[in-house]
Amino acid sequence: MTKRGTGLPAIEIPEHQNLIISTTFSYICCMQLFYVPAITTATLHLPEEEARHAIQVLRKRTGDVLDIVDGRGGWFQATITAIDKRSCAIRVEQTRQEAYRAPSRLVMAVSPTKNNERFEWFLEKATEIGVDEIIPLQCARTERPRIRANRYEKVLVSAMKQSLQAWLPRLHPLTPFSAAVAATTAGAQKYLGWCDESVNTPLIHNYQLASDVCIFIGPEGDFTAAEVDLATTAGFQAVTLGPNRLRTETAALTATQMIAFLNQLKK
Repeated sequence: MTKRGTGLPAIEIPEHQNLIISTTFSYICCMQLFYVPAITTATLHLPEEEARHAIQVLRKRTGDVLDIVDGRGGWFQATITAIDKRSCAIRVEQTRQEAYRAPSRLVMAVSPTKNNERFEWFLEKATEIGVDEIIPLQCARTERPRIRANRYEKVLVSAMKQSLQAWLPRLHPLTPFSAAVAATTAGAQKYLGWCDESVNTPLIHNYQLASDVCIFIGPEGDFTAAEVDLATTAGFQAVTLGPNRLRTETAALTATQMIAFLNQLKK
């Protein structure tokens, strides 16, 4: 017996195993995660926003079981013990600590875009793909002098829960270019996504697998010559992300996906 259209032998799965696979897949697809940072006791209350979502949106009731993450790799199963209109008391029944997701860390330093929705789109998608730290980068040509840190944090939390992850990326405050350059981790690979025609070194060919990496992506007007000089003097290498000119948020997400893809190949 072959699998239709492939010429490959079909895999026969016993009926009881089919049921297990189907049940597990359905559970994962339907899982609703809640975020509670710093869980230190077995009995506690959900944060107000999470409680409102559980009670008013999902219509959870006393005795229902919730899946919770703490943003630091912790998974928890908890039972609702009491509810009212604005609060939800829970008791933690099971805990599991997830090992860190990658042997290396990815730090993306990206200039906030003038259109705030575009930067939030990057935050969401980068979190889904996998990023460890995000630094909103204040460059000479950055068109957004202030950021909405509280709003950005909510975007990250939502994306973490939606993609069923337990690690929340660290969001830095808006950081001047020179300070970000000076703060890069010693020993990490350091790359500068620069649009200059003289740059012909592709990131995808230069990145060393399973090694900490920091990537700077500039504003729509690109980095200034002074910024490029400062970064290259500090050990950054100018790289290209492909033959096409990309928007800031597209370039940042392309770089994020490249690193995730290359690290997956190593596995």
